[in-house]
Amino acid sequence: MTAPIVFSTDADIRGQLEGRLVTEGTSECVCTDSPEAALERLQEQPRPLLLIDVLSDGDHSITAELQSLLMERRVPALNVVTFGNGSLPRPVAALSDLLSVHHSVVDRGVLDALQSDDRLADIAAQSCPRPMPEFRRVEAGGVHFTTYTPSFFSVIDDLLRVAHRDVTLLIVGETGTGKTTLARFIHQRSSRRDRPFQNLACGALPSDLIESELFGHVRGAFTGADRNKIGRFEAAGRGTLLLDEIDVLDPKQQAKLLKVIETGEYEMVGSTESRHSEARLIVAANVNLEELMRKSQFRSDLYYRLNVLEFRLPPLRDRQPDIVPLAMEFVDEFCEEHEIVVRRISREFLRALQEHRWSGNLRELKNHIRRAVLFCENEELTVSDLADSVVCAEGRTNGHAKSTEPGWTLADRIANSEREMLVQALKANGNNRTRTAKALGISRVGLYKKLRRLGLAEERQKAEST
Repeated sequence: MTAPIVFSTDADIRGQLEGRLVTEGTSECVCTDSPEAALERLQEQPRPLLLIDVLSDGDHSITAELQSLLMERRVPALNVVTFGNGSLPRPVAALSDLLSVHHSVVDRGVLDALQSDDRLADIAAQSCPRPMPEFRRVEAGGVHFTTYTPSFFSVIDDLLRVAHRDVTLLIVGETGTGKTTLARFIHQRSSRRDRPFQNLACGALPSDLIESELFGHVRGAFTGADRNKIGRFEAAGRGTLLLDEIDVLDPKQQAKLLKVIETGEYEMVGSTESRHSEARLIVAANVNLEELMRKSQFRSDLYYRLNVLEFRLPPLRDRQPDIVPLAMEFVDEFCEEHEIVVRRISREFLRALQEHRWSGNLRELKNHIRRAVLFCENEELTVSDLADSVVCAEGRTNGHAKSTEPGWTLADRIANSEREMLVQALKANGNNRTRTAKALGISRVGLYKKLRRLGLAEERQKAEST
């Protein structure tokens, strides 16, 4: 049987659990309040079982330290049981989503629960260890990217190879995917980091003002031009200029942009005097420029000049492993900004985030997290703090009753959690009991007994007969 590691800052709880778990036939049981000691023992176990007493860690600072160590050292497989009140402290929320294949949340009265029905043995057997997902984390000048999404790895890796080179870059991605943040990161990784960073959203300007914003104008160039005004190229100096939504440029503006890219030369509106730009140019678009080129809506020579180094940002719906970590970052940001304390996050809250489509990408997620933090009560984020548009997505995909409904006993909650896990395992294995039992690490007879006890055997028979 897996030797459990108990992590608790409560000496009484450690003593009770150590005695209980040893008497249940466990060869070894380590109880500690040291993150380093817990980590050391976890790394020695092929199928580690970690029991975290979150209620004993008042401000969750020690739990946060353990979470940080686990992320840094990349524990290969982890099975977590949390003693709590049905919700997760913020550090455990991120830990659960990224590292734990099977995560049970049980009440502080877990001593009785563990004693009944060989509960600890069941939890250990049901874990399906998987390697900790690979990730990338890069940071520069206060701007950082962390991703657990493989499709984003190549973007980060390629970016690191060319960010310090003085070349024009093209960033393509849907609205809200983080193009501006990525451009700032590139600027901070370059030798121009101490020089200006200028950002111009071309789509936010009337077409007849874009040229003036880009290149500046002289007095009398047009009605209302009562003084000289420098453009963004001049304002950027030897720094970086980001031009977002360049697809809105008309052919004349595209030609002038191409000239700047190729020669560095431009003229202010209303002037024939040639000026020189030394700014590094980054351009961004939220549409397919190649398609616009084929429709003759975008100059081919400009497209091919920009397409030398192109970075495509995946939408948030394709970055499923990143949703909870990003949400945790935003929670931290808005708690600090609004001086609000959030200590716990319900699992239903996290599930709603993971099941929402996020058509507005990072911007939409950030706005919803800000709203949730502002509505937070009793230092816990729940689904009631989310907008209906997010919660509805969760409701459509979850066909079972929530295990946190009023009137549910601890046994009800444990059984419902186990039931949902078995349903998911059966589905993943094509309803084949032999493969499902093997995946869960239990015998086929043991699986059948669980199906009968939880009422799933009858459901499958009815489904097969219809």
